[in-house]
Amino acid sequence: MFANLKSYSKLYQRDQRDDDDSSLTLKNEDDDLLPAGGHVRSLECAYILLTIILAITCAVFGYVAHPNAITSCPTPTHTDHVDHAGHTDHADHSHHMEHTAHTEAPPKPAKTELHCGNSSAEARSLGCVFDLLTNNWMPKSCADPYTDAEYREWVMDPSRDMGAWAFYHDDKAVQQIPSEDALSDLVGHHIYTTTENHLAHCVFLARRMHRLVTGEIAAVAHNTFSHTMHCTSALLKDMGKDANRSVKAEIGSTFDVGIVSCVLDEHAHAYTESEA
Repeated sequence: MFANLKSYSKLYQRDQRDDDDSSLTLKNEDDDLLPAGGHVRSLECAYILLTIILAITCAVFGYVAHPNAITSCPTPTHTDHVDHAGHTDHADHSHHMEHTAHTEAPPKPAKTELHCGNSSAEARSLGCVFDLLTNNWMPKSCADPYTDAEYREWVMDPSRDMGAWAFYHDDKAVQQIPSEDALSDLVGHHIYTTTENHLAHCVFLARRMHRLVTGEIAAVAHNTFSHTMHCTSALLKDMGKDANRSVKAEIGSTFDVGIVSCVLDEHAHAYTESEA
């Protein structure tokens, strides 16, 4: 009935010779169940498992730390490109970063409005100049002496209709204004001249506008579109007349002597004007 039962060894043995200093010697009852070399293989498996766990742990910590290391590195300004033939192209992309910085909207420049007062005496005291081409006092920074001199030479030519300097107080050309200085003192007054001088004013003002567009000067008085329409219409009207007509020299245009101010930015570039 008990033929299949195994015989088990004792769990421990006590040394009877020394009861006070004796120690228990334990013996695993399963030791007899392990085949030969079982302990060695168990240790090997344990070491292998421990090695795998350590490797996985290192890999995880390395992955987490890697992105931080990348983001802390400075961005390179040079990139090497390798083509299909194996040639390396050392490209510098720093200009792209500079271009990106340059595309940011610059701050608006500070504005400075220059005034010439309300009279010729006040305009002189403020350092303003009289511009014959536009018949206005204006800040010196906004004037164009070049086209002003061209127009002055034109109106002073004795071959002009009604002679040189055809500027008058009346439409009958009875009382002539004696000089440019006298004209400049007539701020707010109505002045009479010839149609020829008026058309010349439009021509030389067009030259001045071109100098404004190309950046040679800072500002132009009478820079409104309505004045441009006025001048171009007068030119077209005159072009439609018979060139062989006999025309009596007479007053055909009027204007007012005025004072203008101009607005400058911090770089001393005028970009608008308004009449006072």
